[in-house]
Amino acid sequence: MKEFLYDTRAYFSDTDAGGIVYHASYIDWAEHARTEMLREMVPDKSQVELAEGENGILILVRSIKIEYQKPGYLDDKITVHTSMEEMRRLSCTVRQIVMRGADILADIRVGLAFVNSQTKKPALIPEFIIKAFEEN
Repeated sequence: MKEFLYDTRAYFSDTDAGGIVYHASYIDWAEHARTEMLREMVPDKSQVELAEGENGILILVRSIKIEYQKPGYLDDKITVHTSMEEMRRLSCTVRQIVMRGADILADIRVGLAFVNSQTKKPALIPEFIIKAFEEN
């Protein structure tokens, strides 16, 4: 899969009293990047549409590992680089690197689980999602 890029900025609400990006902001940026990546990869289905119906799918975070490398600051331009690291039958691992220019601020690995929206039990990753990632 190609790398997906998501641009944002470090706003006042992303920082602590000293103007340093708060640790949880990296998780928010990573979530936004994954959501936008899915929108681009599967443009004909929103997250709401994916969850609807008897065979609806929810994509849940089952694990996050973050290695913070440098601090981000108020008003920094941030780019989140997202790529699929591993895809299994019921789950996948996504790698997300949060950068300010050439500086790596955080290296994030997110384990995602796919569950049936009705039963909340594990579900196979839909074929159209697997295909979308293989094609890109």
